[in-house]
Amino acid sequence: MASKHLRDCARLCRAAGLSVLGVEFGGKHVRFRCEEGVMILPSTPSDRRWGRNAAAQARRMKRDAG
Repeated sequence: MASKHLRDCARLCRAAGLSVLGVEFGGKHVRFRCEEGVMILPSTPSDRRWGRNAAAQARRMKRDAG
């Protein structure tokens, strides 16, 4: 992973307990493939809330995966 933003995204996924298997780049979004599913995040953050929104999405994904 090249940019600080992508490292931060991966860190958020791991902090929520997701196991990141791979990363796919495409257009304006980045897909983090996890055992629990796919988490789609913007390739560039749009505002200061992106981290909290991404963390909440990761927690929901972990919770729903069981």
